[in-house]
Amino acid sequence: MNHSKPPQRIRRVPSIIIPAHNEENLINRTLEGVIADGVEDLEVVVVVNGSSDRTAERARDFGMGIHVIETEIPGKCNALNLGEQHLSTFPRVFLDADIQMLPGTLSALLAASSASAPLVSPSPRFDLTGASLAVRLYKRVERYNRYFGSGSPNGSGCFVVSREGRTRWSQFPKIIADDGFVQGHFKSGERRTIVGTTAIVQQPRDLQSLMAVMTRTRRGNFELNANFPRLMQNHESPTGRMLKQLLIRPWEWPAMVVYGYVRIMERIIARRQIAAGETGWGRDETGRQSN
Repeated sequence: MNHSKPPQRIRRVPSIIIPAHNEENLINRTLEGVIADGVEDLEVVVVVNGSSDRTAERARDFGMGIHVIETEIPGKCNALNLGEQHLSTFPRVFLDADIQMLPGTLSALLAASSASAPLVSPSPRFDLTGASLAVRLYKRVERYNRYFGSGSPNGSGCFVVSREGRTRWSQFPKIIADDGFVQGHFKSGERRTIVGTTAIVQQPRDLQSLMAVMTRTRRGNFELNANFPRLMQNHESPTGRMLKQLLIRPWEWPAMVVYGYVRIMERIIARRQIAAGETGWGRDETGRQSN
């Protein structure tokens, strides 16, 4: 008779970390999306870093067992490392503090996270309320970029890592593109966007703000390529596919002009900033005006 005990299953207790810098206008909405599904035993840590507003106060007043950590040191990766010191459970959700998850999204993401899908994200919905024509034209072309809305991370400001997946790197290095760093540790078949989920992502409202954000993104890509070239093997370039789709659609050509202008200028400005040793955040404030 076989008296061996069946193997014990590791209980899945999810955790979520939210780095937040001057997000007093949006943090409540973000936290409402986190608790909307009533996920049992969910551990939530908000790391307020280098803020000068009431983000920490609002997060604490929200209640619901949310743990708030404050640090005077700005920087998202430092906040992620600090927050992870207070967490030990998986799957683990990494969520930007200006992202709103619609009901049902968090539960679906946690259910989808597994050994075969160690990195998952929700589908992004880009909020263009009040955006200028130039921004709308740029985002119109961006719809043809397969990065957004496929794989993970995917521009949604949220990704979920399984227990096994999180073993692939130690701490987050001090870099701009934390999501690009994470992506580089997973092959394309391991990164998924989960159908039926939605994360609302605020967008820049004017061309100047868009340019600042895209320049920062470009600096982050340059930084990754210089310091972690091996990870870039898991980054795909969508340019060729996008051009083929757009060239056969003449009605999209005006938008292509705006898109091309931004992409060219972001490279030029990013290289100038790197040469000058500039470290500006390139943060968009126009999409953070209201809660």
